[in-house]
Order: sequence, then C-alpha cells, then structure tokens
Amino acid sequence: MAAEIVIREAADEGRFVAELGQETASAWYRNDGKTLIFYRVDISDILVANGVGIQLMRVAMAQARQQGLLVEPACAFAVDYMRQNPDTQDLLTSAGWRLLARLPGDHAGTDALTEREILILQGVAAGLENKQIALRLGLSAETIKEHLSHAMSKLRANNRSHAVVIALERGYLR
Repeated sequence: MAAEIVIREAADEGRFVAELGQETASAWYRNDGKTLIFYRVDISDILVANGVGIQLMRVAMAQARQQGLLVEPACAFAVDYMRQNPDTQDLLTSAGWRLLARLPGDHAGTDALTEREILILQGVAAGLENKQIALRLGLSAETIKEHLSHAMSKLRANNRSHAVVIALERGYLR
C-alpha cells in the first residue's frame, strides 16, 4: 500500500504542511486578515514528482476560499500553480495578477512589458489613437507605434484589441 499524503495547516507557524512518509513540504504564507500571501514553498523534487505540491496548493486555495481570503502568489511555485489552475484565479489580488504576468511560468518565452508599453496599452484600452497617446506621453506617434508593436510581440497578440485583452488577463491593466 502506497503512503498517504497528509496535509494540514499550521496557522501558528504561517504555513501549510504536506507529509508523505518521512518527507515534508511547506507552503509558507502571511495572513493579513484579507489576503494569504504565499512567499515561499519548500518542496523536494521527489514530492513534486509525487504530486504533493499540487495537492498542497489545492488545499491552501480551498482554505483561502473557505475563509473568504484573497491570494497573492509571491513565489514562483505558487505563481505556476495558479497559472495552471485558472479556477483559482478569482482569488487573486491585483498585485497577484501582476505577479502572474511578470514571473516566469506558462508564458515562458515572453518578456515582461515595460512601464511605457503598459502606459501605451492603457491608452489603447481607453480608445485612444496613437497620435492621442503620443500627445499624452510627450512622444511621437512613430515611437508609440514602435512600443505598441513590441508589446504586441511580447503578448503574442494579433492586433491592438487582442493586446489589450491579453494585458488585462495577465494583470498589466486594471
């Protein structure tokens, strides 16, 4: 008979703990009363291979949902889990969305948007033309076009509107 995974919350220590045989994993968090901020996950490759990390995060997300808390995945493991489990993304804070957009993971191969690209996409989202965005930012329309082209490439967007939709989904725009 295979060993059973035991998962429990050690709230006094600020972590969820998973045990499989003699191995343990921990998802460390801070709870500010509104948000669980997952800042570190300690887990061995063996436990990851046995699916312990997924189950550990599943329990942590269920607990957050049950307590009416939002989630901020401030470490790569939690970010990856939330990217791969879109059903948890309704728990994300706006800062959590930005972390999903910027930390490596499912969007590997795409670069993070620069602040200027984000400002330009905000203008596009507001329905402005390149010339109007250029006036607001004190740049030329050609510079706006160039930045927008880079942003669309990074987001793998087909057009301006598609870029705005993707940027919204990844938390660049709120």
